[in-house]
Amino acid sequence: MSQNESGMVCRAGKYLRLSKEDGDLSSTIKLQSNSIENQSQYIDEFLLGKPEIRIEECYIDDGYSGVNFERPGFQRMLEDAKAGKIDCIIVKDLSRLGRNYIEAGKYIERIFPMLGIRFIAINDNYDSADEDNAANNMILPFKNLINDAYCRDISIKIRSHLEIKRKNGEFIGAFAVYGYRKGEDRHRLIIDDYAAGIVKEIFRMKIQGKSQQAIADELNRLGILSPADYKKEQGSSYKSYFQKNTRAMWTAVSVCRILKNEVYTGTLVQGKESTVNYKVKVRREKAPEEWCRVENAHDAIISRNDFEIVQSILKMDTRASVGQKEVEIFSGMAACADCGCSMVRKKVIKKQIPYFYYRCSGNKRDKDFCSNHDICADELHETVKKSLQAHVNFLSGLQKQVRERDTISGVGIPMDFVRSQAEKQEDDIRKYERMKVECYEDYKSGLLLKEEYVLIRREMDKRIEEAQKIIRALTEKKSRLSEEQTEAFQSFQKILNEAEGVLERSIVVRFIEKIYVYDHHRIEIVFRYRDEIERLANLVQEAQRQEPHKLQEVG
Repeated sequence: MSQNESGMVCRAGKYLRLSKEDGDLSSTIKLQSNSIENQSQYIDEFLLGKPEIRIEECYIDDGYSGVNFERPGFQRMLEDAKAGKIDCIIVKDLSRLGRNYIEAGKYIERIFPMLGIRFIAINDNYDSADEDNAANNMILPFKNLINDAYCRDISIKIRSHLEIKRKNGEFIGAFAVYGYRKGEDRHRLIIDDYAAGIVKEIFRMKIQGKSQQAIADELNRLGILSPADYKKEQGSSYKSYFQKNTRAMWTAVSVCRILKNEVYTGTLVQGKESTVNYKVKVRREKAPEEWCRVENAHDAIISRNDFEIVQSILKMDTRASVGQKEVEIFSGMAACADCGCSMVRKKVIKKQIPYFYYRCSGNKRDKDFCSNHDICADELHETVKKSLQAHVNFLSGLQKQVRERDTISGVGIPMDFVRSQAEKQEDDIRKYERMKVECYEDYKSGLLLKEEYVLIRREMDKRIEEAQKIIRALTEKKSRLSEEQTEAFQSFQKILNEAEGVLERSIVVRFIEKIYVYDHHRIEIVFRYRDEIERLANLVQEAQRQEPHKLQEVG
């Protein structure tokens, strides 16, 4: 074996690195040229004419960024260098060592010389043992700076590309959210029927009054796989760092995570966190106003209405009583009208008969904070039931009135206006078509020159196109108004059907926003859907005001 001038053989380590930043993944040629195997082969070919260098070990970091030097292969190589196992490091080029010019310069100019390590970068024609190549030593920092700048440029392009995808409503996560799966288009979520059914059941149980822990216990009792285990069963390589047992169980936390996830309404929310820059990989949370939200990005599993109801329930104090899995029917909804504190349900025994009542929690903490007023639980239940029934009857009557007005005049003034405007544009189109025919006849008879005829025809075609565009816009508006009415009717009809039965927690939370209890057993109920009810009432009033005019026109 040949030796160098000092009579020593260099014990070298090959260092190979590849990451996504090192080439456009859409370019197969670029990816192959930087592959781990090709890097190794390239170094072997370089060493064919250098018998004084012997490869002792090969160190590989596949899939690691060049910005950060905390790579397992690099750190193992550094430890071997400190232990004296190798005294030479060979890379294909400087960018394989790293793309952080400050760190790369520190290792090449300080740490490697201090450890007695010879460093060779083949493509950059750099060999630390070649002391005569002063020009190459001078240009070395600039090459490292260029590598760093390249990494920064790639990082900016990737961030920009991902931001465009987010704004276009494309899903860029590695794994689909529980309840969905990725389709042929990997950036679009489609409903997973089985998992979506579990999500619907979780929301249903929450609206029924079950706590998150009670929901988790029920899912575990039924043997339903947790989101993590379900993904694994479907062949996913998903891993959770929070899982401690062989089989993950449903927990209150995992249930709450599903209940708070807006993705189930069809809204895609992404970009909640990001890194500071391409060198600092620590992730930080972004303010909600900085999140990227795209509505109707995919099919919804949960209606927006049910989702909002669950969010309001989660904000309430809805802890179940001891030994109970479901919260009380008015839990978190009844509040003191004077101080705003919640009304707590109490129990006393009178003549061996349990008596339940609600008392202001503010008075319980401090007698001087609020008056000592309470209300019997049965009395509150009966009052709310009667008020709710009266409210439902009013909505039924309002709905009937709107439908009767629809028979006479569409769905009120907006639809009449849309229809009349569309008819006018159609009349204009017919008029312009007649004018085109008349102009052609005048041209054939010699009354119009050819240039005049062409100009008039172009003007008529332009007007026809504008009228058709207006008709399309009016048609879309008409369809939108009709859909809004249909959705309102369907929403109310569903709730009205539910309200016909026994008063339950699900009915209360769907209809009622808050119940305020005053002194002397007086209560005030704040109902939901106030905006929708007002809109329907306005439609009826507008239609009623128009009916005399319509009857007069008919007469």
